[in-house]
Amino acid sequence: MKVSLLSKILPESLRVPLVIWLRKKGISTAVQSILYAREARSLKRSHAASSTLSEAERSKMKVLVVCAHFNHTRFLPDCVSSIISSTHTNWELVIVDDHSTEPGAIQLIEDQALRDPRVKAIQLKENSGAYVARNTGISAACRDWTHVTFIDPDDVAEPNWFEHVLSVLRGREGSVRPFLQRYDVDLKQPLHAYFGHCPTLHSRSAWERAGGFLPMRRSGDSEMTLRLSHLAKDGLTSVFKSWECTLKCRHIPGSATHQDLKARKVWLEKRDAELSTMSASAMKILRPEVAPWEKCGE
Repeated sequence: MKVSLLSKILPESLRVPLVIWLRKKGISTAVQSILYAREARSLKRSHAASSTLSEAERSKMKVLVVCAHFNHTRFLPDCVSSIISSTHTNWELVIVDDHSTEPGAIQLIEDQALRDPRVKAIQLKENSGAYVARNTGISAACRDWTHVTFIDPDDVAEPNWFEHVLSVLRGREGSVRPFLQRYDVDLKQPLHAYFGHCPTLHSRSAWERAGGFLPMRRSGDSEMTLRLSHLAKDGLTSVFKSWECTLKCRHIPGSATHQDLKARKVWLEKRDAELSTMSASAMKILRPEVAPWEKCGE
């Protein structure tokens, strides 16, 4: 049963605890994995007859990737390696360290930037949260990007990530939510599949319509997906879904994903209702919050 249907037949006091209980027990994620995989297969079949981008067209598209990092030095090298191994070579990666406290974090990040000239590393002068870090990463990047996306430092991209989502978009203005696979911490045991929020690819026009992330500590990705969906109602941009698993995401107990579930769910439902009454211009973040930063090593 979809949550939208639950919201019509159950009051919030019953619905929200039920949804969280199903998620914690793994019931909802198991069901969603089956449904999402089925939807991905359907998307793949429907796309088979449509045109895709030529290599020449795709090569002109520069993907900006922003990685907001905080105390994930164990995983970051694998994340960077996966981007460097991408089959689509026109990209820039900006690692934004959100004032990590782990010993040796800055040295590690500097080392990652030395691995490839397309990798840039900056550090925020104070801890500001992942979404302000991402806004800052975009402002610190070169200005010639045509598409932007994001990756968490504990995730690993498949080599065809950029190539696939750019082909799904096919030169259109909009965003592509990727099909992801969640794993255990060691990326050995698959847990569930789902359409993600964080690594959504946006055309420049679609991103500029949104303006940036809200300066919040949690659920900024989900809010962005809601905002893009409402913005797409005028037909100027669209929200698409991919059908190939393009990233491996670690399930890390205690991460922000698993905190304040009830409050976040209630807030997102209210935000969705609020966005439904707003104009496109009102939904745009005119001055996305950024933080003071310096280049790592300076």
